[in-house]
Amino acid sequence: MSIDGEMILVTALIRPYMEEHVVRSLHELPEFPGFTFTAVRGQGSGRGQGGSYVSSDTDLTYHQFLELRLVCRSELVGEICDRIASAAWTGRKGDGVVFTTPVHTFARIREIGRHPEKRDD
Repeated sequence: MSIDGEMILVTALIRPYMEEHVVRSLHELPEFPGFTFTAVRGQGSGRGQGGSYVSSDTDLTYHQFLELRLVCRSELVGEICDRIASAAWTGRKGDGVVFTTPVHTFARIREIGRHPEKRDD
């Protein structure tokens, strides 16, 4: 496995009803990166009204989000993160987050998978 240039994993947690806006924005990119969505739930860093959150065994409050993940070349990261944030923005607390992680290796399975010259029959 190898990479040509630096690759970055972009992860975004967005409100589920903003999915269409984000997907349309990504489809407008000249070099559209493939992506995946996963339904996730969690709690943000906010304390809510009253200043604190105390969970109990019967009352756990979670927010529903979609986790978007895509890998792209480092020079595209800024534009992709900006597009995701702009498309997912409502201006209310809990709109979500976008963060990046370096990718050390990247390869498409169809390109590195089984090759006829490597068969062990």
